[in-house]
Amino acid sequence: MIEKTNSRFIIRLLFILSLLSVALISVDLQAQKETSKFAIIGYLPDYQLNSIKPDAISGVTDLIYFGLVPNKNGRLAESPIPRAALIKLQSIKQQTHCRVLLSVGGWDRSNGFAELTSSAVTRQLFIRNLVQYCRQNRFHGIDYDWEHPKTQIELSNYVKLITETSIACDPYSMTVTVAQAAWQNLGKDVYQVVDRVHLMTYDHDFPQATYDKSTKDIERVIDWGCPSEKLAMGIPFYGRNKYRNTLTYAEITENQLVDSAKDVIAGFAFNGQATVAKKVRYAAEQKLAGVMIWELGQDSSRSELGLLETIKRHAEATATVK
Repeated sequence: MIEKTNSRFIIRLLFILSLLSVALISVDLQAQKETSKFAIIGYLPDYQLNSIKPDAISGVTDLIYFGLVPNKNGRLAESPIPRAALIKLQSIKQQTHCRVLLSVGGWDRSNGFAELTSSAVTRQLFIRNLVQYCRQNRFHGIDYDWEHPKTQIELSNYVKLITETSIACDPYSMTVTVAQAAWQNLGKDVYQVVDRVHLMTYDHDFPQATYDKSTKDIERVIDWGCPSEKLAMGIPFYGRNKYRNTLTYAEITENQLVDSAKDVIAGFAFNGQATVAKKVRYAAEQKLAGVMIWELGQDSSRSELGLLETIKRHAEATATVK
């Protein structure tokens, strides 16, 4: 009789604990769904995670972990993200109080999208698996980055994927965002359902990310129907030369005398501190969602040259003025 009583007690206790765990996740997600007045969104690739320190990205409101490769059959790998990486992401979240979203796709990680999205069955299977995985591992949302749909049919299927994901995430207060090339019109249906558009206002012809080119990108996408309050302006933490070779901002400025007002060093065009500050002010004045960074691991470790520090300082200044 005593053994049966103890067994029932343990079963009830485990049931209560499971309900409490679900409630805590739901509360956590609900709190993180509330977007910042001015978002500082930073992508962090998996290959940079081990080298990044939480205090180096303090001030980021949304950390986008890059990036899950979409499987054309709609199934996730047995361990999509290593356990050690998940633990570190949770540690970063706790120390910096940022939201953490999971990115799907990216430049060389987009091959599975075309076949995955072509069928309603595989789309729904993928969305169900992805949402469940994000909830279990306390991601606060999903970021899609298909680079790039090649046909109108592929674009239409991408719109379905984003829309269906938004519907699936809504009951759990999970955020859905999309990374978008500046030349690519995803359409009003996408702009209506996503929480935010991370506009890649860079990679133009040399010089690749000037203030004028970036602001024209923003204006174009707003004209296409994206609400300004959903649009985040992309800021590169890297530079390119005329031959489209790439160096990180840290590499470009290493052992260099840097003039914060100049955006070219040794033939590499980048965004220096003055340009970054100007872009932050523009984003605030135009009431954009905020700014987006590709990517956090490329910033200078020299505190006097840090671009993230520049963004934080000027974001705080614009908030104070308001």
